[in-house]
Formats: sequence, structure tokens, C-alpha cells
Amino acid sequence: MSNSKAPNDKQNVERDVHLRYSTQSGQSSIHGDTLYEIQTQESQSFAFYADKGEGKSEGGGPGTGKAVLYTPGQSCEVLGEGLKVRDAGDIQPVYAKTIKCLRGDLLIDCDNGDVTIRARNINLVADGGGSDGQTCIDANRLVQIKSPDVRVQAEKVLISATNSANIISKGFFQLKYGFALAAADADLNHGVMSRVLERATTIVPPNIDTATNPANIVQSD
Repeated sequence: MSNSKAPNDKQNVERDVHLRYSTQSGQSSIHGDTLYEIQTQESQSFAFYADKGEGKSEGGGPGTGKAVLYTPGQSCEVLGEGLKVRDAGDIQPVYAKTIKCLRGDLLIDCDNGDVTIRARNINLVADGGGSDGQTCIDANRLVQIKSPDVRVQAEKVLISATNSANIISKGFFQLKYGFALAAADADLNHGVMSRVLERATTIVPPNIDTATNPANIVQSD
């Protein structure tokens, strides 16, 4: 006697076995009830599953059915052979592949491997408004940027080092500013510098600990 769960739609379970592959429908799985699945003798499978209601919008819609591709080896796509090759400096897109998420997020997860993106040009755009519109890079050991020309343009720039900070120029070095404050932590908090600032200016020097705390960084609209 089979202990498998009956399909939610109360229809019959189907399975058709061939020499090197099989197809089936109606079986229960962690992804939902199987609508259609093809399996091979080498454990590859491609399946479509019924809606389980996970992450479904409140207003209804087409549902949240899944499509799942599994292969124990490599999955490879070769695209765009018939598209034109753009001239140097031509930034008009000619898309060979588009992944569009109307809702929800996109995750690329390599448990035991690296992610490499290689292209003539690479563009990262975060165009959300309000508290969105952020590009974050988080690394456990090193973030390295190497280029003959690196430019950072922003309304506010904060560089905070808990150990050491070095700026090295083998050529010309230039700093331009409207107002500058430079002092050792001991002078600023315990020495003559703090009293001189109090008497000489009405400008309140920023608190470094407060300024570098992510919870205190205000996002501008």
C-alpha cells in the first residue's frame, strides 16, 4: 500500500516509464504537487509544481507555481550567436538573455564555489527610492578595486578604520575643502584642542563613534 499523499486537485497520479527517461504527474513533493516532471537515468529532472501559496500576493493573481531544474553536473546555455557585435563606445543594449522578476528577489548562491561576472562593461544600478537604492559589498577578508582611474562622487563620504588607514601617492597629492578639523583622539577629548575649539568656533565637531554607527546614518530621499 502506498503512503504517498493524494494530490490536492483529487486527480489521478500518472507515471510513464521509458528506457532512459520517465514522466510523471500528481506526485507530492517539497515544492508542491507535481504538474509535470521529466526525469532521466542520470538523475536530471525538470519539473513544474502546483501553487503552495508561499509568498503569494494578497490581491490574487496567477499563483506561485514553481519550475525546478536539477542536474548533478553542469548546466550550460549558449545564446546570442545571431545578434550584432556593438562598436566600441556603443552603449545601446542588445540583450541576449533577460531575467525579469516582476516581484520578489533574485538569489545566486554558490555553497562551495565562486561567482565570476566577466563582460566588456559591467553596470550595477540600484534605482530604488526612499530607504531603498543601496548597493552593499560585504567581504570577510578583502575588497580590492584596481583600475587606472577610480572616482568616488557623493554628497557624503565616510571612511572609518578601526585599526589603520593609509593614503599613499607617488605623485601629486591635493586636498580641497571648505573647513577642516584634524586632531588626535587624545587631544580632542582630553587635551588643549577641545578647549580651543570651544572658544574659537561655534561649530560642533562630529562625534566619530556616532557618525560611524550604521544605525545613526540618515538616508536622504
